[in-house]
Amino acid sequence: MSLTIPESLLLLSRKDDTGQKQGSFVEFAIAGGALAEMMLRGCVVQDEDRPKHLNIVEGKPAGDAFLDACLEAMRAKGSGKPASRYVTSLANKSKLMREQARSLVRKGVLYEKDRSFLVFSWKNYPEANGAPEAELIAHLSKAIAGEVDLEPQDCVVIALGDKTGLLSKNVDKSLLKMHKKRIKEIAKGAIGPTKAAMQAIDAVIVSIAASTAVVAAAGSTNG
Repeated sequence: MSLTIPESLLLLSRKDDTGQKQGSFVEFAIAGGALAEMMLRGCVVQDEDRPKHLNIVEGKPAGDAFLDACLEAMRAKGSGKPASRYVTSLANKSKLMREQARSLVRKGVLYEKDRSFLVFSWKNYPEANGAPEAELIAHLSKAIAGEVDLEPQDCVVIALGDKTGLLSKNVDKSLLKMHKKRIKEIAKGAIGPTKAAMQAIDAVIVSIAASTAVVAAAGSTNG
């Protein structure tokens, strides 16, 4: 089964049996993955004069419900903004994140499970079909080990999965330890990534750092 970059990251972020979220700053990874996917599809392009900014290509849909919803949200912010600003904005839209989970429900990969506690209710997304994730993890393991040629999509998933702890939740830890240097090189752009992949990876790292700083500042003030 063919998965988009954000679908791959979301699938890795869900525990198979309960559908609970695992990893850190997962929404930022999914948002960054969406940017990379849109750049690879030509819906969003890097600004020639301001490399860290992105321009939205008018009249160029992504052809995917979640990605097109992300494009609309980006248009509402305005074209030409820094990539990190788009990542932060998309990551904070819980409705968008649910739409991405539901795309995998429609594909029969996950199913929707209602949960509640006292007056609170929410939805988890356990696995309905484990084959796509098993195939994804096997492919990522080969890509990390250098057994297959790296595609831009692989680089984004590996780099963002490493940054947010999703690789360690899904891929054999001894394999990750053995190829730790290669994973770092992929994340830095020394191996494989296209400009689109690196732009998205950098934007997520900047956004996570900014978010962490805000949380730290708030904690310091409250203390």
